[in-house]
Amino acid sequence: MTPYGIRGYGATVVVVAWVEFAVCLVLLVARIYTTWSITRRAMLDLYFAIFTFVAATLSVCLFTVAALYGLGQQETLLTSDQRATSMKWAWASTIVSLFAISSGKFAIVAFLHQLHGPQDRGKIVFLWTLAGSNFVANIIAVGTILGSCVPPAKLWDPTLQGGCHGMARNQNYAFFQGSWSAFVDLALAVYPVIFFYHVQLQRMVKVALCVLMGLGVIAAGCAIVKTVQLSALSDTENITYHIGKLDILTTTEMWIILIVGCVPPIRPLIVKVLKKLGSTIQSYSGTYTINNNTTKPNATELQSFHVSTTTTTHNRRLHEGTGRHKTRNDSEEDILMATNGIMKVTDINVTYYTANGAEEHIESGSATIHSDRS
Repeated sequence: MTPYGIRGYGATVVVVAWVEFAVCLVLLVARIYTTWSITRRAMLDLYFAIFTFVAATLSVCLFTVAALYGLGQQETLLTSDQRATSMKWAWASTIVSLFAISSGKFAIVAFLHQLHGPQDRGKIVFLWTLAGSNFVANIIAVGTILGSCVPPAKLWDPTLQGGCHGMARNQNYAFFQGSWSAFVDLALAVYPVIFFYHVQLQRMVKVALCVLMGLGVIAAGCAIVKTVQLSALSDTENITYHIGKLDILTTTEMWIILIVGCVPPIRPLIVKVLKKLGSTIQSYSGTYTINNNTTKPNATELQSFHVSTTTTTHNRRLHEGTGRHKTRNDSEEDILMATNGIMKVTDINVTYYTANGAEEHIESGSATIHSDRS
């Protein structure tokens, strides 16, 4: 069987898919380098990100093969064999992409989990429930796809004997699955913005984190558009063209989710590069320059801990560069007594470590630098 060739709209969608792959490859390499060379502590979100990248790459490879045989082209330009082959690999790409999308959302949740303290159990359960429900919805979607036709091969080859009485069921469920996926994307984009908004950080750092995590809105947009266009599943006259349009939206959603999971954790690498360039890093209370070039081993990329006391007053701490919990109920909390009750004070402690083990940090409201040498 002669491939149709990657041309026209098929060439466009393939180029877009592989450009997105290249961007994510660079970010994932930076993510792995940050973990193994700077923070030296691999967390669960890294493993989810790696699995997402592998699954997404496989999905794009299958998508490319489908385009080679005519996916994205008008069906009238293809032979029956080219149509059947392109649709077979297109459905395979779609199924693999559902696993990649699920894993990517687990990676985002695993990262956000690190930013919460033990008393945030309810928020943590909420985040994992979102990602878990999306995974279950995607698994069911795989079942509805494979169960659309009997035999399953008739899904991509209409010349086979059998029937496709499950196509309507598959399309109806796809509307629900796409809508729920869009909702989860949107929730995982908005939640970090709300979270970082209530943390006292330098304005530019806060805005950058909110924008980076908010990129999930693009993934939600792709899921919404894809859901609206699901009528293509019932268009048997030009299905190779319409499925190609749906698959590029699925591919973009998949890569955007991975980007959201990879960019925030590489901040220590960005900081290290800026140090080498002699850049001045702003703290929320002043300006200071850091000259050290390495970070202490066993450090996590970015963590926020709530330190609770025996009273209702608590202290939120955004701790960069260390995965250690620090709980002290005395001088680390400022409790201001007023006639109307107790005022909560939020304290931010930004910490960096030098190669010889010295700890340099900025106390809240001060630009003083302290050192603790082991």
